[in-house]
Amino acid sequence: MELLQLRYFQTVARMESVTAAANYYNIPQPAMSQAISRLEESLGGVRLFDKRNGRLFLNDVGREFLDSVDRSLMILDEAISKVNVTSPENVSGLIRLKVMDNQRLILTSIPKFLEKYPNVNLSVSHGYHEDQNVYYDMCVTSYMTYKNMTLHIPIIMEHLVLAVHENHPLARKKLVTVEDLKGQKLVSLPPQSKLYELTMNFCNSAGFAPDIPIVCDDPYYIRKYISENIGVSLSPEISWRGRFRENTVLIPVVNAPVLTTYIVMDAKKHPSKAVETFRDFIIEESKKTEGNLLVE
Repeated sequence: MELLQLRYFQTVARMESVTAAANYYNIPQPAMSQAISRLEESLGGVRLFDKRNGRLFLNDVGREFLDSVDRSLMILDEAISKVNVTSPENVSGLIRLKVMDNQRLILTSIPKFLEKYPNVNLSVSHGYHEDQNVYYDMCVTSYMTYKNMTLHIPIIMEHLVLAVHENHPLARKKLVTVEDLKGQKLVSLPPQSKLYELTMNFCNSAGFAPDIPIVCDDPYYIRKYISENIGVSLSPEISWRGRFRENTVLIPVVNAPVLTTYIVMDAKKHPSKAVETFRDFIIEESKKTEGNLLVE
């Protein structure tokens, strides 16, 4: 039995896919299958997985074994982490990152991080589409969980403001209420987003359903639609700051919803030194963000 076989098994078990696990480690699918078979042989020929309807599932033996493997690898990773000097030269490897919210914070932080830790590589995915069978080390999102990742660390808390074109009738107001949104054409991120959920809940609290004829998964185009006077939007006050065109007016909202962005990770997996260092770096950068309600 080899350590790498255990890590392969752990990944296959989490992804429920030999192919996805092989892609994660950048090895051929047959090599991953052979590694799992050799592991089962070394355990006396037991079967760790069952197949149903073409999908792979842990059986009872596999689940019990995975629990032991998770605990053992966590202890091993912690031991390695303690003896590994955290100088920039010793922080290396690939970080798989999903950024769904507060792209600006991550975008401005990445160059500074890579300058300090040049041996780290980043694979970054954006947007709200589902990446089937893709594992991420970290997700930056306004939801407290993403897939099976349940460890959440709040980094940015901000109010929503109303963004309107300068020629829109509401642009003359210094302050708006939820009732002002009734009858307005709203532009928002997709229903999978927290911004959409907050917009819906805010309007529903006043007894009406918002009119959202346009949803878009790219904040750039939401701001573009506003600048063309196509619609208005409840928008994050901090993370979209400085990204609107000059003809856009931002108006404070009475009892405005609050949007919180989290770093979300897998609570069952001990992060690599690179992931751990990047996580701590983003947390420190978020504390420098002007207007962040978490640090006021």
